[in-house]
Amino acid sequence: MLIKLIRSFSSAHHLPKYDGPCHDLHGHTWKAIFIIEGPVREDGMVCDFKIVKKQLDALLPDHQLLNDLLENPTAENLAQYLFNKISPELAKQGLKLKTLEIWESENAAAIMEG
Repeated sequence: MLIKLIRSFSSAHHLPKYDGPCHDLHGHTWKAIFIIEGPVREDGMVCDFKIVKKQLDALLPDHQLLNDLLENPTAENLAQYLFNKISPELAKQGLKLKTLEIWESENAAAIMEG
């Protein structure tokens, strides 16, 4: 079974390898869309949404400077970083992160699949 959770976070970054205005410090309200796979338990749920949302929120870089985490924090690099950070945490619960979409704006996203 697949479930989908949507979370958001705000953070700033600058793109040191970009020749344009995004080279300078700026911020985004990012949207993260998680597609998670797992078996349906006896209680009829794959997981408790409330618990997983809280875990995901704790792992997202809300109100952080992304350059402290990544040398070049593009949407693509951020998607890969978060996928690799969050996947093992979900695996501890028998869940698999299938897809992570990181939306930098309402019309631009990077998608990481596992």
